[in-house]
Amino acid sequence: KELLTKDLEARNIIAARADLAETIGNPFIMVLPSVQKGKSPIDALRTNPAYKHAASVVESYLTARQYDVIVPQQQESLESLNEAQMDLGDREEDYAYQLALSIGSDVYIEFSGIQEDAGYGTKKYALTVKAFETTTARLLGTETGYSQGRKGELMVSVEEAMNDAIDKVLARVTEYWKKDVKRGIQYKLIINLSTDFDEDEVEEIQFALMDAIEDMSKSSKENIVTNQTVDYLLWCDPKKYNKSSKVYRYVKKYFKDEDTSGTLRRINVNRKMILLKVDYE
Repeated sequence: KELLTKDLEARNIIAARADLAETIGNPFIMVLPSVQKGKSPIDALRTNPAYKHAASVVESYLTARQYDVIVPQQQESLESLNEAQMDLGDREEDYAYQLALSIGSDVYIEFSGIQEDAGYGTKKYALTVKAFETTTARLLGTETGYSQGRKGELMVSVEEAMNDAIDKVLARVTEYWKKDVKRGIQYKLIINLSTDFDEDEVEEIQFALMDAIEDMSKSSKENIVTNQTVDYLLWCDPKKYNKSSKVYRYVKKYFKDEDTSGTLRRINVNRKMILLKVDYE
């Protein structure tokens, strides 16, 4: 299979993975501590020095390897998710997932740490690191790193444990990204429909949106289709749709040409997520 792929790449029948990766670039990664549901990871970063140091270790590690890293310092853009009245199911209080969506990262990394007894009056630090695909919250990899046992020097132990774990997790992220870029640039498209439409109008709008998605994407995955929500994952040709705004413009124009009883408007568009609404005219 690998030989066939290389032959097709050589004859320009399919794009080489390296070329695709160069077109799309490395993934944007958001880094946050893991917290209990309903708690703010931003607050944990502000109030826990060990977590703040761990996040900075990841940031330095990834930026040194040409990754774009987001360590958000304030909870913003979450209002757009609330405005869309998204059905987040069991992720209703998962702020890390919501932040990753609202900011537009490709992958988000959560970490949690604990000090453990290492004998002879020393302590070691254990750090668990998990990487998730932002659009689906799918777990890509999880690893636990450990420091040596020592007296005091907590920050040294935190850094040692994080370096032990992040290298293994990043290998999983890189493998995922190589596979995903072959399909194109991935976007999450969520459209909220007004409750003013009757059943026939809802169906007419849904069909128009589905046709637009089918027409412009290389492939797509239907997540949710209800009377109020249309939720899709799209994989688009990076040469045509290298920006989410281009996806929005195409869908809006296509929808307008279909002459439905609704008007498509933007709620929020970031580099990963296109959040729209259909209002009754």
